Amino acid sequence: MAVLPASPALAAPRHIDIPSEEAAKSIPEFARQENIQIIAPVSQLHGIKTPAVSGRMELDEALKTLLVGTGLEVASNDGATIVLRQSTADESDLAAVMPPPSETIIVTGSRVISDAGNSPTPVTIVSTKQLRDTTPGNLADGLNKLPIFQGSQTIGRPGDGSQNFSSNTLNLRNFGANRTLVLLDGHRATPSNADGTVDIDTLPQMLVSRIDIVTGGASAVYGSDAVTGVVNFVLDKKFKGVKIDANSGLSTYGDALSTNLGIVGGTDLLRGRGHFEASLEYRRRDPVNQSARPYGPASNFAAEVGTGTAANPFNAIPNGRRPSSSFGGAIQGCVPACPLAAGTHFAANGVLSAFYPGIAGATDAKGNPTLGSSNLNSGGDGAYSPYGQVFNGYRQASLFSRFSYDLADTVTFYIQGQASEAYSFGWYFPQKIQPGAGQADLFYKNNPFLTRAVQAQLGNDGTNPLQDPNASPPVQPSNTFQLGEFLTGLGQTQTNATGSVNRVLSVQTGLDGVIGRFNWSLFYTHAENRLAVDLINNQNLQHMYAAQDVVQTLGGKIACYAATQAATAAQYADCVPINPFGPTAVSWDAFHYVFQTTDFHQTNTLNDMGASIAGTVLDGWAGPITAAVSTEMRFNAYDITSNVPSSSFVDCTGLRLCNALLPRYSQSVLQPVHASQNVWEVAAEAEVPVLKDLPLVQAFDLNLAGRYTDYSVSGSVQTWKIGFNWNVVGALRLRGTTSIDIRAPTLDDLFRPATILENIFTDLHTTVPGPNGTTTNYTSTTAFSSQGNPQLVPEVSRTYTVGAVWTPDFVSGLTMSLDYYRMHLANAIGSIAPSTTIQAICEASGGASIYCANYQRPLAFSDTTIANFATRLITRNLNTASTETEGWDFEANYGWAMSDLVEDWTGSWKARVLATYQPVINKSVLFPGAPWTRSPNSSTRVTTFLNYNLNDWSLGLQDTWVSGFSQVAGPVTPTINNWVNPHVNAWNQLDVTIARNFEIQGTDMTAYAVVQNLFNAQPAYIPNGTIGQWYPVFTSGYSV
Repeated sequence: MAVLPASPALAAPRHIDIPSEEAAKSIPEFARQENIQIIAPVSQLHGIKTPAVSGRMELDEALKTLLVGTGLEVASNDGATIVLRQSTADESDLAAVMPPPSETIIVTGSRVISDAGNSPTPVTIVSTKQLRDTTPGNLADGLNKLPIFQGSQTIGRPGDGSQNFSSNTLNLRNFGANRTLVLLDGHRATPSNADGTVDIDTLPQMLVSRIDIVTGGASAVYGSDAVTGVVNFVLDKKFKGVKIDANSGLSTYGDALSTNLGIVGGTDLLRGRGHFEASLEYRRRDPVNQSARPYGPASNFAAEVGTGTAANPFNAIPNGRRPSSSFGGAIQGCVPACPLAAGTHFAANGVLSAFYPGIAGATDAKGNPTLGSSNLNSGGDGAYSPYGQVFNGYRQASLFSRFSYDLADTVTFYIQGQASEAYSFGWYFPQKIQPGAGQADLFYKNNPFLTRAVQAQLGNDGTNPLQDPNASPPVQPSNTFQLGEFLTGLGQTQTNATGSVNRVLSVQTGLDGVIGRFNWSLFYTHAENRLAVDLINNQNLQHMYAAQDVVQTLGGKIACYAATQAATAAQYADCVPINPFGPTAVSWDAFHYVFQTTDFHQTNTLNDMGASIAGTVLDGWAGPITAAVSTEMRFNAYDITSNVPSSSFVDCTGLRLCNALLPRYSQSVLQPVHASQNVWEVAAEAEVPVLKDLPLVQAFDLNLAGRYTDYSVSGSVQTWKIGFNWNVVGALRLRGTTSIDIRAPTLDDLFRPATILENIFTDLHTTVPGPNGTTTNYTSTTAFSSQGNPQLVPEVSRTYTVGAVWTPDFVSGLTMSLDYYRMHLANAIGSIAPSTTIQAICEASGGASIYCANYQRPLAFSDTTIANFATRLITRNLNTASTETEGWDFEANYGWAMSDLVEDWTGSWKARVLATYQPVINKSVLFPGAPWTRSPNSSTRVTTFLNYNLNDWSLGLQDTWVSGFSQVAGPVTPTINNWVNPHVNAWNQLDVTIARNFEIQGTDMTAYAVVQNLFNAQPAYIPNGTIGQWYPVFTSGYSV
């Protein structure tokens, strides 16, 4: 249910100064001075001259004066958007039809171009109403149904606690969310994550009137990160009245309960010179388990098997299981061999039974068996994840307020503040005892939790030999066995889980003014994003080693061995022995001793200040020449604190079964860090009319922009853009751009602290003598670390766009556009690990390659003895990658009245089609000499909006279709990228909205009902598929 303002918002009296000139210039100038959005039939503006408008007057009076003699009239005015149309006396039904927004909206987003219809860079503009009509939950979910967005991260995505997996981030063209710049009303939004991306749920969504999406490089205008484009959330800064929105919904299956509440209020103050508005919003949604969906039960779990070779291709098999583990514990790796227990598991507490591992591999398209993978089978007694989630549960609240005041007729002061908190919680994957000689999975065969009969089956000899904690590779001592088990006996609360709280605090103040023909602005922003992430049930491996080695005391009590020894009794006084031998054998006390909560707190701080001036510098031979100059300074800080440093390793002192080479916690933890950087930049932009009123050249304009940016850490960089706008005839316009765009490395890219693990490494550089004069490469244990790189420089993209806009005169109300784009990113930042391929490049270069820095050695490179064995292997970011993408964007808009078809029929229709064809999706090379890869995603995506209005009733349809695609991610050779069936089927979702407007005691009301995914379309059968990566957000549910 929604309560809408009873009347459209009207601007307070302001000083307006517009000379008499062509409507194609004066109406955009009027929109710019009034800071409003005007939608007009651009093809009808050329050749029409408007009268001069000057003085202090209200918006409606000034607009009425401006339109005198133009043949245009106001079709609708909702306070944020004014729709103009050709004057008509009897087409009342057409007033509700909105002309094509992407090509005819007159906006104020650019510093020098105020008409998106004349922008050389493609711009898609979507009203929040259009998104909310069929996706009432949040704006990000609605945007992700548009074809230009793919690969976005949704708030429902479960994660492992190493970062904020539960934020709603946008990804234009699947080129990387950190290469999409997000603005709030023209200013940078506060980063929510270490990679610089913005959680859309932290923005004041109810006061957003529209979203402008620039689908081309825009770094010269907006700065770093605008590689694929810009998403600008434009606020309604003149809202008057009160609006309340409340809706709730359920899925087809009776779960996923969602609630959305919001209230917005605005009023003029101080005799119309001031204005105040505020919004308060709350939304929540329950989590949904994967088992609650048709593709989620255990029998449907998809598992990807195979190695990708021609002999053993990748294949998706049903009923996936881990043959090395079971829900009660599978016996693995006995030393010496277990005489009677091999191939058994604890199907019941304390009782061994035969273990059926399932079917290894599957069959190919010809029915021939494939080899499969050693850790995945189809069916059997193996373990799986019964508690996976389709999406997490979350709740979010936000408060926003803004006050503005006209200090003079030409100067306005404003201050606005924002506070938001989003909480998300989700179950990730069952905790497990992982089989492997170096894992915390060893148990003595004389473990007192085992009966004597079971000990005999295992071959117990009564001894308890020590494990060498520093052996590399780890050596399993005698009279022990390995256990593979998923711990699910205590229910979902025994599963690894992630909880995150994301808080945003922001204050912005500034001045906007007019000096003659120029507009100027000053602003300052202070913003903080505070993220807290808890990783619940993270396995403390040191505690696990203590809890798994148990003894029986003289009093008959079972206790941890370390707790019974004088040297370690104090340290392990709280140790609880663990009994994992059966599906429900583990006690709560033992579980909580071994599995704990780790957390990290991340704070991103932004201080941003800037100034700009823009206007007409002179009247050229083909029209006014406009220009803008701006400067900006940003101070960024990035802080992480954690209750567990990532450099913390297991301390094996006093523990008989222990591997000192493992980190203390099994899941990722972050190292504390503090980093900062300041940025200074200056930019200029000009719009230059070159030709006018010539055959096949109604108008030809050039758009030029350049920016110089200096980063205190990464150095300086220049970006530029050249664009043209060519009105061939009234119905046809051509446009194009070429630009250099950048993404600067984030503070996390530069200064991420080292995460260190110990592992085995075979060094191609050092050798040891072998028999008969041969040599072999030396193998030993060394340190592996992953860390940032302060030597990174900005990524640089070369972007091209070219397109056409057609508004045929013979079909009134129809607009179509087609644009081609191509982006090639050089110096791309890629994570380079010390693989065998990388080391081979280093060796071939004789130590000269930059990749040799991934291997730290104590001696000169020329020394190949074992004394020069690598002491540390470093995974780091380098500017060695390249990636590219290209494709086509299509848009069509059409509106018509039913009376155009049959005179007595009433009502009106609006149709909008957005389509993207992207045949090349992120074709990438990680480093020179590496094979190319690509993102396996849908190449064709289409979204269609269809709306019908009849008096107080309205019907809305939104159809989202994505094509099928191949999972082959690179060139196919006998050794890589072979699949049994790589094809993934197409997918289609239809959303329906019905609404009715009515009035209760003078208050305008709207009741509406929304059905998302009307036909309950199911996603394709993809192992490890994620929402947003291949398909848009899919929900089958009902909201009212």
